[in-house]
Amino acid sequence: MPWRGPQEEGEFPTLGYAIGEWIEAHCIIPDGPKLGQPYLLTDEMWLHLLWSYRLHPDAPGDAAADAHYYRGDQLVRPQKWGKDPFNAARCSAHALGPVQFGGWDAQGEPVAVPHPSPWVGIAATTETQTDNTFRPLYTMLTEGPLADTPGLDVGLAEIKLPGVGWIDPLTSSASGKLGGRFTYVSLTEPGLLVGTGRTGGVTFARVLKRNVGGMNGMWSEITNPWDPTENSASQLTYEAKAPDVYINFRQPRRRVELADTEAVLREIIYLYGDSIRDRGGWVSPKRILADVQDSAAGEAEVRRFFLQEIIGGTRSAVTEERWRALARTDDPLRPKESVALGFDGSRSRDATAIRICRLRDGRLFHGRVWIPEDHGGKVPRLQVHQAFLDYFEVYDVHVVFADPYKWQEYLDVWSGLWPNKIVEFPTNVERRMDEVVQRFLTGVDSGELTHDGNELSTRHALDAALVKGKRKPGREGDEKDGVPQHYLSVGKKRSDALIDDFVAGLLAGHARGYAIEHGALVADNAPPAAVRVEQTSDATPHNFWRPSGRLDLG
Repeated sequence: MPWRGPQEEGEFPTLGYAIGEWIEAHCIIPDGPKLGQPYLLTDEMWLHLLWSYRLHPDAPGDAAADAHYYRGDQLVRPQKWGKDPFNAARCSAHALGPVQFGGWDAQGEPVAVPHPSPWVGIAATTETQTDNTFRPLYTMLTEGPLADTPGLDVGLAEIKLPGVGWIDPLTSSASGKLGGRFTYVSLTEPGLLVGTGRTGGVTFARVLKRNVGGMNGMWSEITNPWDPTENSASQLTYEAKAPDVYINFRQPRRRVELADTEAVLREIIYLYGDSIRDRGGWVSPKRILADVQDSAAGEAEVRRFFLQEIIGGTRSAVTEERWRALARTDDPLRPKESVALGFDGSRSRDATAIRICRLRDGRLFHGRVWIPEDHGGKVPRLQVHQAFLDYFEVYDVHVVFADPYKWQEYLDVWSGLWPNKIVEFPTNVERRMDEVVQRFLTGVDSGELTHDGNELSTRHALDAALVKGKRKPGREGDEKDGVPQHYLSVGKKRSDALIDDFVAGLLAGHARGYAIEHGALVADNAPPAAVRVEQTSDATPHNFWRPSGRLDLG
């Protein structure tokens, strides 16, 4: 008889229940303080199995090859989530457990049966990578309930299964095994499988998947997010969005600032899900936080491996030689000159900076920088406000581009004091930040961008890196020499570096372009006004807003 039909909304037939139950009964935790205890799946793992082994409800009982809804799946999770032990358990099931569709029973439930001649491959770029899955599998097969299986011969290099069957580690250099009749292949970190040549990693993955397809088998990718500039095997799987490949990628909710400990912790707890220790798992959020904020780690690296961001490798925003060649000490900034301002703020970890860009020539000038540790661990917000009052008093400020992160209340105040001059510019919006970076790079390459040579500004500039993000939507001009283009943003070369003055400079330069596009230079041909907005001595957030009861900005 066919499938019994759904008993609740959204239900579908699957072998996931049978496979999960087999794993929990036959596999053990392969390492750590709970070594040897039953390997119990988290809810996330259960859901992944249920979806990966989904069946067509109208599959004929004698058509095992056509019963499975998906031919492969991809699991994208952060480092230490538990991907390798999970896939080691799946490899055990494909080697010895019920993973094939055997028809429908009398009640219309799917029947799971073992494969008669399983050949399981554990594939990766190197032997070290395959060990990440093979070693947990080795422990599960030698120390758990499966150790006494007749005919099972577990070796350090390969595993002979009872009857006709094998488990083999595979690397792209082991070309002799690529023609194997694999029934299941686990690809470990295919984000590192790159290149389409004869020995390329992408070619390696494609060959294995073709071999699995020839045996009506399945494949699974377990990976961290990838560098989008490398066109890796995992990236190609994800972007293809094939309807018969199940993609399980828990996306970050937003791009958090690494200095914001509370926000990073919240995101870690969300991204690691059921593997968090407080939920019965094994991951300590505080330990992951320490790894994220490790001063020796690059920002792109920690965002990719721990915060689930698809983010590219980094390169210097500007070389030291080029930056110093753009320094100018002639023609200093004078009072009443027309300028644009850039503002990048923080509260307690990163610096807060204001940078000035002169409208008539685009030269950047050092403004003010507040480093929290110089002020008892917290940016003196009233000093920042007073600096804005001073700049609007001394210069003809046309516009301010300001990142609102942690400073929204003050931006509201400044918008009230200087209407139509404060533009909120979130630096975590990929497309908009790419425009800022492209303007900067054009100015550096052409020599049109100059600066006053301030040493603090120089340190911030030289600690900044350009980070590649998602691929730009395909449109004319977005490819150079056939190479896809990616959004660019700015990050730190080290997590303990300060780049806020550099970011403020980028915003100031972009604000200048905005002002010019809106006729600022035309207006400057007329006699300049001495002061655009009159201020009174008591116009501060402390006593300007508090009577309304709206804000407490002290």
